[in-house]
Amino acid sequence: MKEAEIEEQFRLLQREIVLAGEAVEALKRDQRAAIDTLRLDLAVLKHCLLQLHPDLATHFETIRDTLGHEIDPGAS
Repeated sequence: MKEAEIEEQFRLLQREIVLAGEAVEALKRDQRAAIDTLRLDLAVLKHCLLQLHPDLATHFETIRDTLGHEIDPGAS
């Protein structure tokens, strides 16, 4: 392979790496935005539940602890 061809291949590989890095960063931003939206939705849901069932506030932590032991958050 000629030196010019090698340099061109190297340049193309560098460009692919840059593009892959940009794609990863875009995915990370999208995932953070999705997580933020989910957090907000959960906060709204909790607020609504507590408005509808004020006594839930006294049991919420206990229920969360119980379910936290029963459900593996890492499983999907």
